[in-house]
Amino acid sequence: MTLNEIVKITEIVTGRKTPCNITSFLENEYYYSQSKGVNIKIGEMDLFYYINSTNKEFRELDVNKDALNKLREVKNILGPIA
Repeated sequence: MTLNEIVKITEIVTGRKTPCNITSFLENEYYYSQSKGVNIKIGEMDLFYYINSTNKEFRELDVNKDALNKLREVKNILGPIA
């Protein structure tokens, strides 16, 4: 089930319109699928695929953050010569 489908179902169940920033995000933002080699609209992504891709990006951010923190530690050890 895609995110667009879930949003439509949610509108019907709750009787509330989806905020325009959410609709815009789903229609105008893309995710590059490495396995498929194409950009996919976020709204057309399967829910579980979206969760996995977002989780992967967070893990990559954590790795980058850890590397940056280690670099800062080295710079602090080296002091003004770095």
